[in-house]
Formats: sequence, C-alpha cells, structure tokens
Amino acid sequence: MKYSVGKAHRRADCAVVGAIALAAVTGVSAQEFNHYTYESYLLKQLPASVEVTASPVALARAHRAAESECLAEVMYYEARGEGVDGEKAVAEVVLQRAKSPDYPETVCGVVYDGAVTASLLPDRHDCQFSFACDGSVRRPRDAETWTRVRVLAERIMTGAVKLSGITHNATSYHSVDVAPSWAGDMIQTAQIGNHVFYKPDPLADAKLAQATAKPIDSLSGFLFQATAPLETAIPSEEIQTQIQIPGAVGDGA
Repeated sequence: MKYSVGKAHRRADCAVVGAIALAAVTGVSAQEFNHYTYESYLLKQLPASVEVTASPVALARAHRAAESECLAEVMYYEARGEGVDGEKAVAEVVLQRAKSPDYPETVCGVVYDGAVTASLLPDRHDCQFSFACDGSVRRPRDAETWTRVRVLAERIMTGAVKLSGITHNATSYHSVDVAPSWAGDMIQTAQIGNHVFYKPDPLADAKLAQATAKPIDSLSGFLFQATAPLETAIPSEEIQTQIQIPGAVGDGA
C-alpha cells in the first residue's frame, strides 16, 4: 500500500514537473511567435522602394569633380604645349566666361558650348573649343601630362592654386598663326606663349554706331538725326554683332 501510494506521488510529481516544463516551453514559443509576427507586420509597412538623396556636401563634391575634369580637358587639349603659365591662362579664360552672362554659367557648359549643336548638325561649327568637336577626346592622351594637368585643374577649382590674372580678364584668345575677324572688335590684353588674349571692348557699341552712321546732307537732316530715336537714326539691319563668336578652327576660343 505504501509502495503504491509512493509510486502514485512520484507520478504526480512528474506530471507536475512535466506540466511546468510544457508551460514554460509553450510560453517561450508563444513569445517567439508573437515577436516574429510583429516583425512581419513591420516589414509589411515598409515601402517597396526607398529614394536615397545624396547630402549637399556629396553633391557639391561631385559637381566640383566634374568641373575639374572639364577644366583639365580644355587645359590639356588647348595648352599642354604652352607650359604651366599657358595652361593657367586658358583656365582664366574659361572661368572668366563662366562669370559672364554671355556664356554658360558652369565650367563644363563653357568648355562644351556648342558641342551639342555640332553633334546634331555636323555642318555647323559652333564649338567654342575645337577639341570638343574634332574627335580629340577619343584619342589616347599622354598619361604623364594628363595626370599633371588634372591635378593642376583640381587645385585651381578648390582654390589651392590661385590664378594671378595673367590674361587681364580675357574671355577669348587665338593662336598667333591666325587672325580671326572678331579680334578687331575686342581689346588685346596679353600674349602668353603662342596665344593672344582679348576682352570685350566697352566702347564697341559707340564705335560701331559711329562707323554705321549716315552722313549729314543738310541742316534738316542734322536736326532729324539729332532728335530721332537710335533705332530710327540707325536702322537695325545696319548694326552688326558686337563680338563675333569664333568658329571651331582649333586655334583659340
């Protein structure tokens, strides 16, 4: 009898322990299940795609890198044989143009000004710098010179190298071997190596008006010319463009 009772107690104890263990396991499983369900819910709330926007600092660095590359290209193709001063002079022209309302406001815009039109209309010669249209960029570069020019261009764009104004605010130049017609309407500012540099003539409009004015035949004509508006006194069809944009001759810009 005692044996049977003791055995029954042991079975009951085992049952209790088993129940506790089962309850513990069941509780952990339920907790894990609930956690998994919650994570699944959160995942379902996420958007299908996430747009990542670069920080202003990253965008500024990317823009400066692109501008440096364009500046290096024009320095390399236009003045790599002119020494550092000649390369800096060409860089001055590009940066001066970028500040002028008459040209694109970025370095790359200035360097490749007219290239899109030329690519669409092969008969047009609108490139301000001939290398942008004549296929030069597809030819192999001298690795050592290209590396040196790229470093110089990057330092110019970051301000580590200051340009001295050696061209005196020039916005155009040409090789000494050519004599473009547009040079007569501008002021020569410097000659550096084989390049002659120019800036716009502020009196060009007055000179042009004087050159195109009709002679006065009578007193009445004098009075008429003195009092008539400019567009009446000087017909618009007789006024020529102040500064002619040079063609792609590969001898300047």
